[in-house]
Formats: sequence, structure tokens, C-alpha cells
Amino acid sequence: MNAYRLAICEDNDTIRAQLHSLCREVLNEIGVEHSIMDFSSAQELENLLEAENNPFDLLLLDIQMEGLTGMELAQSLRQRGDRVSIIFVTGCEDYLPQGYSVQPIHFLLKPVSREALSAALRTDWELNHKPKTAVLRIGSKTVSLTLSEIRYIESYNHNIIIHQTEGDRTCVFSLTEFERQMPPNQFCRCHNSYLVNMAYVEEIGRTELSLRGGVGVPIGRAYYKSLQSAFIRYMNQ
Repeated sequence: MNAYRLAICEDNDTIRAQLHSLCREVLNEIGVEHSIMDFSSAQELENLLEAENNPFDLLLLDIQMEGLTGMELAQSLRQRGDRVSIIFVTGCEDYLPQGYSVQPIHFLLKPVSREALSAALRTDWELNHKPKTAVLRIGSKTVSLTLSEIRYIESYNHNIIIHQTEGDRTCVFSLTEFERQMPPNQFCRCHNSYLVNMAYVEEIGRTELSLRGGVGVPIGRAYYKSLQSAFIRYMNQ
């Protein structure tokens, strides 16, 4: 999985360090591999953006800065067709109407709370950067799977059967290894022989869960509580 790349642009040293620390805490908590670069001016960030092609997935921009402002940088990026995700950080709500023109992910008011920052980062990650495919190494082969098409995976006679929306696929692979190579929180073990895509789960009973499309998958007694917790976490993302 590629790292989620963030740039923090804030001219106040203390606030910049706090944002960096909070971003790292939140992304570590949700299991997202990431890299963070700090900038003390919008011009410094602009110079790097001009020199490199798409170096970041998300920019946290202070709106008010000496010289080139965060707002001006955002407007310049949008005018040249750059669709990088932007989160504005500001101490004044007066800039909010102007900021909407560049379609930011969120506005964060200073002092930035951990809860507000966490919600903004999770929104951007889930909507724009969370992997849509998984690449598996099966023996000498590399197989690409579209995550949204996988409903559940079944272990059968030393193979796994990947039940997809458009037919099934059988691979010589272990269920444990398949689970290990999947993005965190997307799939959950519900039985010794079954792994389900949480996006398809509709209802959890005591001995069976229901997937969209009318499919029932058994629940092992040892997995019932952890499955319930995983489902609640997934729905609250």
C-alpha cells in the first residue's frame, strides 16, 4: 500500500508542530501508512509543488500567512487543474465563504481539536485515497483484485474461494495469508473458514450473518464478539 502523503503549511512554529503530532497520532491509530512534511510558508510549499509532480495527497493550509497566503496558494492550484485534497486551518470564520470556491475537504478552526482533525483526515482518506484494489502474491503470480467486488472468502480443501459479485475465483492460498494482505478494517474473520468484506454486511445474528444480495455466512462462536466490534468500528468510520 502506498503511503498517504501530507504537507502541513503553517507559519506558527508551535501550531505547526502540534498539527504534525496530531496527524501522526490519528493516522497511526487508524493504521494508515503515511509521510508528513512541514512548511513554514506557502511560498516554500509552492516551490516544491512546482518542482515535483503530485508530491502530496493532502495539504493542510493555514489561510492567513505572510506573503503568499494559504488561500492564494489553493486558488492557484485549482486554476491550473490541481485536484489535491485541501484542509484549511484558520483562526477566523470570515474566510469560510471564500474558501468554498476551491472545494476543500474541511475547515478547521484554531485551536484545532484532535476530534475535528481526526474527522477531516478520515473523510479524505476514506473518500479519496483508501485502496480500491488489492494486489496478492500467489506463488509466482501477482493477482489484482477489486475490493468492492469481493463479498466474502471461503477456505476449502487447502484453497480459498473468492466470492465476487461477478463470479467466484479459486486460488491455492491460505485464508490467514489472504487476510494479512488485505487493507486494515476492510475484512473480518467470522469463522475459521470464512472472511467477510465489511462493506457487504447487513445484519449479524448469533450463528449467521447476512450479506447484501441475500447470502448467509456462518459465524463461529469464538468470532462473534470480535465480529460485532469490527462491524461497529466499520460503520462509525
